[in-house]
Amino acid sequence: MPKRREVSRPWNSERWEGKYSEHDDRVNDAIRRVSFKPGSNHIGKHRRRRDVITLIRSQLDDDVDMSVQGSSGRSTRFNPYVERGRNQAGGGFGGGMNAGGRGSASRRRSGRRSPPASVHFNSKKFSESSTSWYKITIPHGGRYAKEYILKILLAHIAPTVFIPLNYEIRGIDSSFFVDDSEAAEKLDNADRKIITVKGFKLVIKVKPALPHVELNSTLKEKIKAAMVKRYNADLKALDLSRFHTDPDLVDNYAVALFRPNMMLAVLDIIVENVPELTALDLSDNKLYALDSLSVLPVKVPNLKVLHIGRNRIRDMNQLNCLESLRLEDIVLRGNPLCSKYQDKNLYVSEVRKRFPRVMKLDGADLSPPILFDVNEDQQLPKSKGSYLCSEEGMTIVRQFLEQYYSLYDSDNREPLVNAYHNDAMFSVTSAYPPGQSSTTSSKLVNYITDSRNLLRVKDSTRRQRVLYQGKMAIVACLSKLPKTQHDPHSFAVDLTLFMPQLISISVTGLFMERGLSKNQALRSFSRVFMIVPFGDGFCIVNEQLFVTNATDEQRKAAFQTQVPAVVPPPTPVVAPVAAATSPQSGLMDDQAKQQLAESFAAQSGMNVCWARKCLDETGWDFQRATFIFTELNKQGTIPAEAFIK
Repeated sequence: MPKRREVSRPWNSERWEGKYSEHDDRVNDAIRRVSFKPGSNHIGKHRRRRDVITLIRSQLDDDVDMSVQGSSGRSTRFNPYVERGRNQAGGGFGGGMNAGGRGSASRRRSGRRSPPASVHFNSKKFSESSTSWYKITIPHGGRYAKEYILKILLAHIAPTVFIPLNYEIRGIDSSFFVDDSEAAEKLDNADRKIITVKGFKLVIKVKPALPHVELNSTLKEKIKAAMVKRYNADLKALDLSRFHTDPDLVDNYAVALFRPNMMLAVLDIIVENVPELTALDLSDNKLYALDSLSVLPVKVPNLKVLHIGRNRIRDMNQLNCLESLRLEDIVLRGNPLCSKYQDKNLYVSEVRKRFPRVMKLDGADLSPPILFDVNEDQQLPKSKGSYLCSEEGMTIVRQFLEQYYSLYDSDNREPLVNAYHNDAMFSVTSAYPPGQSSTTSSKLVNYITDSRNLLRVKDSTRRQRVLYQGKMAIVACLSKLPKTQHDPHSFAVDLTLFMPQLISISVTGLFMERGLSKNQALRSFSRVFMIVPFGDGFCIVNEQLFVTNATDEQRKAAFQTQVPAVVPPPTPVVAPVAAATSPQSGLMDDQAKQQLAESFAAQSGMNVCWARKCLDETGWDFQRATFIFTELNKQGTIPAEAFIK
């Protein structure tokens, strides 16, 4: 550390008494002329340079003695123009000049050339950190004990207190970190205002900075040990509030949980050791992002209490990553987001949008929430591909659909005239899926021409024109539509109404258009049939057909089970669609079995004899027979004569 300097005597001290009076009566009649010629005043130029350097050095000296006085005992005002002898402590640039040498020129004009009495080189503005973390550096602080440095700093800024983090000594300097803007600003203002026991001013340098800490195995073990002390096994609660100030970590580390790597290390310890955790306190850790906590809903599913108050969360949407948690108690106060809600009811509503089961918010009890969700303990029924409101109608629905689509997928749809009532009504609608590109194969022009989409067709005349009435008009419309091949494995059938007088059937699935084009279009459809008993069977009184393009997911799943090409029946079926005598009958007559066998033969490619044999062995369950046929056909166990017609 540099030695303390002594300030030289002023010009009017006792040293010069008797030689000059305080008033200079010397007169010079010559008129002085100001000259700016280079080199015209070498002495003045060098003197001014020395004076400025002396002034700057005196202002910027790191350790300045505040108790220096003149030899007469009076406080001496600093005068940068006083020449210092070689033997004076901290001698200036004029150390080699005597009283009568070249330095006398500067003394003669020192009064006129003196700078202003107060020159403030030390004015500075405090730099506020966006993270509230600051590094405090004490030059020459390493020459003092850590306890002494902290003691005089705390005494100077009292009653404000701070916790020094990661205090270390490098060379002759010492440094530490604080996480408090108020304390950092007061320490910055204390620069050169504290006198040490050695008589020097204490220099304090403050700058915004984050501590750099290497996350190694040693630190992880220390973090784990600190967490063990903070864990309450009875309540299954973990208190990590102000974790960076933990006594076991504060001396050599700065474990800031707002840093993702530190937070992830802490969460890993929680998941490995206390996954049954129900309460977690992360208050006052200066968290500005919660993305690292997104693992909590999966890894710590029992968490019910979460305190994240006094952090830096600015928006309620930052909590979205935690909304899967079934929280009952949450603390948010002290975060910037709270200032956005002047209305308490709106604040509670926004929190409950994400955590509907919250009963306590910021320590205050809330009214019980109105929940519409199902209890988590109650198991939802498994979804089914089809719905049947009555098991008795299953056979009728299966027979009806098999016979209808065997005719619809044939090359001649005219036999379907017997499937419709004389006064039946039929309409078709079509639309493109949102965002789907229009290509040649995806164009729906064949369906949109007769589409009766009431949202698009505003003209009542056209609405009436595309509503087909009567079985002849309906079959004529169906015959104009492209030839098709349906994928029965894509069918989802719902029997929504089953009464003796009326049956409602809804069918959705996929079909492929058959034509001359190489790129056969894949369509998705939905059909609703209203059928009534008629003679020995049933007929359609109302039908709605909707057609659109298949989605990418549907394309991948379509026709995964190989279905033989549709073979039209040798003799058109002209009788009405057969079924049981009444909806209450669960038995099939010989005529129904024969039609079912012919339909199965058409789909499987087998002859009617083998198709009837397959159906008979499967209890006349068409779906089961189709599945068994597909599996046996893959294995190649079906004899060749089954396909000979």
